[in-house]
Amino acid sequence: MSPYRFIADEIAARILSGQYAPGALLPGPGDLEHQGYPPGAARDALRWLVRHGWAEIRPGTGYHVTEHSDEEWVSMQNLIEAYLRQRPE
Repeated sequence: MSPYRFIADEIAARILSGQYAPGALLPGPGDLEHQGYPPGAARDALRWLVRHGWAEIRPGTGYHVTEHSDEEWVSMQNLIEAYLRQRPE
């Protein structure tokens, strides 16, 4: 698995667990780099989350969890859980 997908999956799991609520500020690339993730992978992970509807960029503040209806969250949760079950450890 690529490093950026590992980071994106970790953030998505935290979103699903409620650690990051809808509208919450996510760690930015610099924050992720300070946690030991490669700079390019951190940026790519955040871009992946935006591209797939998990996050949005708010000018001047950074990356935030996208606000969705309950039905949309259930659908996204089912997709990520199915993916995580298939992911090699």
